[in-house]
Amino acid sequence: MNTESTSTNWRRLHPASLIIGVVETAKGVIGLFFALLFIARRELSAMTIALIFLSVLFVALCQPVINWLTTRYQLGPDQLAFKSGLFFRKNRTISYGSIHAINSSQPIYLQPFGVARLTVSAAGAADTDIRLDAVPAALQLELEHLRALSQSTAADSNTALANDPQTPVPTPVPTSSNPSQKPLFRASVGDILLFAITDIGFLAAAFVVYGFVQQVQDVLPRSMMHEAERSVQTALTGGLFSIIVLILACVMLLLMVSIVTSLLRFYGFEVWRRGDDLVVVRGLFTRHTTTIPVSRIQTVTIRQSMLRRPFHLCSVGLGLSSSTANSGSRESGTSAAQILPVISTRRVYAVLREILPEWGLPEMSAAPAASPSHVPRNAEATAHVPQLRYTGRTLLRYYLTLPVIVTLAITAAVWIGSDAHAAVTLRTWCAIPDLGWPWWLVIVPIALGLWWMVCRLLKARTEGFALLSTDDSGARCSSRILVTGTLRLTRFVLVTSRARVQSITRYTALWRESRGIERVQMSLFVMNGIDELRFMFLHRADAEALQRWMEQ
Repeated sequence: MNTESTSTNWRRLHPASLIIGVVETAKGVIGLFFALLFIARRELSAMTIALIFLSVLFVALCQPVINWLTTRYQLGPDQLAFKSGLFFRKNRTISYGSIHAINSSQPIYLQPFGVARLTVSAAGAADTDIRLDAVPAALQLELEHLRALSQSTAADSNTALANDPQTPVPTPVPTSSNPSQKPLFRASVGDILLFAITDIGFLAAAFVVYGFVQQVQDVLPRSMMHEAERSVQTALTGGLFSIIVLILACVMLLLMVSIVTSLLRFYGFEVWRRGDDLVVVRGLFTRHTTTIPVSRIQTVTIRQSMLRRPFHLCSVGLGLSSSTANSGSRESGTSAAQILPVISTRRVYAVLREILPEWGLPEMSAAPAASPSHVPRNAEATAHVPQLRYTGRTLLRYYLTLPVIVTLAITAAVWIGSDAHAAVTLRTWCAIPDLGWPWWLVIVPIALGLWWMVCRLLKARTEGFALLSTDDSGARCSSRILVTGTLRLTRFVLVTSRARVQSITRYTALWRESRGIERVQMSLFVMNGIDELRFMFLHRADAEALQRWMEQ
């Protein structure tokens, strides 16, 4: 591709960027306009409605036109430059070697023009990105080519420095130079349906439905809304069978919303290797393409939610040091970093070794190490199978002490303030003022306390680590670590390297210091996922082992 002739020229966005601006403005203006028009349609004349419509159209077009006239971008010899703004000028540059991810989205209304929305992400939050709303779709490949050239230039510099024996040279990371001829992973429609049904986030669809109802009830006639409310009340008072049918209908509605949103996000999901880049393609109407340099990956995380555990399913995501959202939304960034939305636990490690051979992800031994000095009987058979050290299984009482005490205290306080006969007698004897709470309110702290205890119990059962060797010589020369744990009721397995860990913090309470019980926190530079490794309780020997690994 010929980049020399245009690398010094400032380029303008495609005029199709006006469509993007109008669509984004219409989301917040057109809906409000039609709502007000429906409410006041009898008091307004046709001329007034036309003037209001033209005013709204002018407002919707004004900002996109200004942005298009003032926005330029340039592919320089070493960096991508961007400038925009009329009264407040914004200039931003990102060197090609600092690019951490390149994301493109092609909505259905941009596909006829052959242009896409491009987001170039550097390390840090989303406000450091460069977003190009309408550029040729081939620009992503051009940027990938320029980034690869900058990396090869840096590699040549390291080779030149290697001639000096006093100059340390970092160990190169093995890469895959040959692009894949077919997708390394492709999600079928059945996989996407499994993802939608077993995704605990489908409960968030309730808020989507609720927000839709709130907007619709302002537009629909009141008689229709009253009729709907009466139908719901009739179902609630019609007996147990009617209530069960209503609940099932609500669950089916939420599942349908989850299935539709999952198909929109992940239809046609494919994972490719293009040289040393990982390419993720997804989307039904809006095609998203995310290019992630393998060297920029901070963590690889395997998650297994409570709903997927009985089906032996899990999902895999990448932790990156840059924002991966095309439009600044957290959901978009999360989807972009997911390389395996749903996959069987039996296949996950084999597929990951094919997609990311540089990470060499091993399957862990099923039997955890009983102690730091534990040695397997058959050392040759388990030489290449890392042993996972569970750090919290012998410290269950430390995990459950605080939840039990807090639950009992709050439950007792709620019961004393209730209208139970024994509580009234106790308040009278102790001269405690009457709060008049119903006795069944004690169910709330008990339920929350049980949920807290279950989370702590699962954390105690799953927290652990294993040091992964970089070669066949064993764990003493390990540069990578595998950590297991939970986020509420979701299990995870996270793999990262020593170079990705920013710091380690060890702390303990005064009453636990004599028993050698500590907490450890290891911070990671990750912007879109787990950004720290926490061990809630572990023995001092394990904490010292983690610190020694960090300081190697």
